[in-house]
Amino acid sequence: MGLLLMSTLAHSLAGGQVWTHSGQPAQVIELFTSQGCSSCPPADKYLSKLTHDPKLWVDTIPIAYHVDYWNYLGWKDPFSQPQFSQLQRLYRAYDIVGSVYTPSFVVDGKEWRGFFNWLNRTLPKNDQLASDQLTLTRNETTFTLSFESNELLDATIVFISHPHSQKIPAGENKGKTLTYNFVALDRQQSRSKEGKWVFKWEGQLTDVAFVAAWISKPGSFEKLQTVGGVIE
Repeated sequence: MGLLLMSTLAHSLAGGQVWTHSGQPAQVIELFTSQGCSSCPPADKYLSKLTHDPKLWVDTIPIAYHVDYWNYLGWKDPFSQPQFSQLQRLYRAYDIVGSVYTPSFVVDGKEWRGFFNWLNRTLPKNDQLASDQLTLTRNETTFTLSFESNELLDATIVFISHPHSQKIPAGENKGKTLTYNFVALDRQQSRSKEGKWVFKWEGQLTDVAFVAAWISKPGSFEKLQTVGGVIE
């Protein structure tokens, strides 16, 4: 396997857990979506298929960001957050995406429009370079990310909800019962040159099913290393 060799481990501690990943970073698949968008359910369903990926969190990290700019149509998406809409606008400002729209996929920091090719929705090849081990440690609701480096780096952590279904009473999807997976509950970032970043989940830990994190150089959307897994 050479440089493509990947290793992901997770184990539990008293009151916490540890996840590690080394080798090639996982492919981070970000979907901007909304319960109020009539064209979004097929994209949500597409992302949900990754629940059956045997290498979930090792090869793939799926995240659904629910934006808030569809809420004016009569249904307020309970998972929508202004920060997710702002993230998409940031991607637009840096020419990561051509425009702000839903459903919109960003894969490994690049816009991916392959979803709209219904004949071939194969994700791009993961060409990211292998990297050293990234470790995520949970102590109750405190999460510490560690990486051997003296370089100034940005760290991002995303807390992800349990799968859920919901009947939509208003808006463009009125009357539909929709199922969602990998919905982001919160996204936090921190910068450090000491190879250590500390994050805090402020809600009930039982609301969180998964956690994903990665590091990158300031100003870059390329993931140097990733890590993620199931909250136990």
